[in-house]
Amino acid sequence: MRTLQSMSSNATKDLSLISVFDLSDEELTERLRPAYEKIKQEAFAKNSYLTYYDPLNCPSTAHAVHEYRDRKELMWIDSDGKEHFVKTL
Repeated sequence: MRTLQSMSSNATKDLSLISVFDLSDEELTERLRPAYEKIKQEAFAKNSYLTYYDPLNCPSTAHAVHEYRDRKELMWIDSDGKEHFVKTL
């Protein structure tokens, strides 16, 4: 019985079987990683980009990062929703 308990505690969890509400931040990130990688590769294959908020690079919520295959750019979004290039990250 002990062997089974130690084996199951050492086994990798199947995160797809756990509710997202019961996952830690790290587990949720790991669960979403395959979908994110697929979306990223599809965007880059079309010479497109991903847009996201990154608190380490965005000085306010009016900023966003555009991630291209070969670079990242910091953008500022004005009150009309128009994007303005700030700098290459």
